[in-house]
Amino acid sequence: MTFLYIVLAVIVIAIAFKFNVWLGAALILAAAAYGVFRFIPVLYVTKGNQAYAAGDEDAAYTWYKKAYDTGRLNVKFKSSYAYILLRTGREDEAEKVLDPIIRVKGLAPEKKNVAKQQRCMVYYRQGRLDEAIEEANELYESGYRTSNLYGMIGYFKLLRGDPIDETLKICEEAYDYDKDNRDILDNLSICYYKLGRYSDAERISDELLDENKEFIEGYYHGAQIAVKLNKYDKAEEYLDKLSECKRSKMTTITEKEIEDLKKEVSELK
Repeated sequence: MTFLYIVLAVIVIAIAFKFNVWLGAALILAAAAYGVFRFIPVLYVTKGNQAYAAGDEDAAYTWYKKAYDTGRLNVKFKSSYAYILLRTGREDEAEKVLDPIIRVKGLAPEKKNVAKQQRCMVYYRQGRLDEAIEEANELYESGYRTSNLYGMIGYFKLLRGDPIDETLKICEEAYDYDKDNRDILDNLSICYYKLGRYSDAERISDELLDENKEFIEGYYHGAQIAVKLNKYDKAEEYLDKLSECKRSKMTTITEKEIEDLKKEVSELK
């Protein structure tokens, strides 16, 4: 449709020039102004994506906010903005972006489900864990499947302390769905760890860390597993690597937890 509109605009401008040069020039200026008007939000989003790719989440937020404030972002870019808000610790703002998307009548289910999935994380970050699990389960029961949804459900259930056998079942199903997703692998390794299946936990943890070299949670849990297997040098190596990992508002392991585990390993060696 955009291409058709461009063709029609060119035709109209050409006809206008035949009647009056100044009218044609005015239409060109109007078309250019409209093009800039339409393009600016996309330009801001592009700048935001570039900033995020460069690791500058605050700059990404600034550019995405500019785009959002134009009032002309489509649903896809609004969902991306909500993700940036979560990454920068602005959960309440993210909820205000997502709720209107979810309420839109006639919106394609796949777009609405993306927003609902993100809202699960918003609820978790707001301390509303039960609501996060409830909405995630509703998505799952509806047949919606993504690696991120599986990762959230597993993590939320572990965090709430749901029966470990029940949690293991969903985490193993998640692993069958996507063996490369770091959150899925991390959740499964924790399940095995909690069940005392330390060799299985180590196998999954090794798979995870072979491909994810800056994953704080992965190194921390890998160190915990190594301690249970009396592999203190390995645990120490993993804990040392944590200093190289970038923290964000989404990081779930605290500095105190890291220091406490370092102290434990040092005392055991």
